[in-house]
Amino acid sequence: MAGFVARWLSDALRLILPLALALAAMQVPAIAHGYATALLQIAEDARRDIEQRKAAARQFYRDAGISDEAVIAALRRVEPANAQALAASVERAGALRAAHDRIRADPPLLQPVTALLDLAEDPRGDKRAVLRTALETHVAQVILSAAAVTYGLVGLVAGSFLAELVVSLAGTLAGLGRAGTHRPAR
Repeated sequence: MAGFVARWLSDALRLILPLALALAAMQVPAIAHGYATALLQIAEDARRDIEQRKAAARQFYRDAGISDEAVIAALRRVEPANAQALAASVERAGALRAAHDRIRADPPLLQPVTALLDLAEDPRGDKRAVLRTALETHVAQVILSAAAVTYGLVGLVAGSFLAELVVSLAGTLAGLGRAGTHRPAR
């Protein structure tokens, strides 16, 4: 009976683990898309805030120009802290927009890789916060795009390999356990 249960468990593991990893891997392109969309939304919100702050600065300081640099330069003479905050906002909005553009420029199959590489180059941590939000709002879905199917197949193969590894390791450990407790008769 124990052999039957062990075979059943190993077969179940060989079935469930590859399917679970395939479905999880199929989420990767959708998460990358959600991340890129969130980057764009936050960059656009930041840009709207920057434009409002520039309009307010132009009301008070007539010599403030139209461009970001001109407004920052005008503010720097009279309000250095405000100018520094505006410059940081401009830099952040530009970085988020550039990250979105880099991800979208790649083919769908490579967008998750580009997103990961972009996250690795995030010294301020802004993009990690965006990813955290994208993951929190992600709803699991099965989309049959070329990228999702490719990632799903990779997950299926990796899951099959991992399941075989676990079953083989369990069988080896069980064999060692039986060999250690079995003593030859005298």
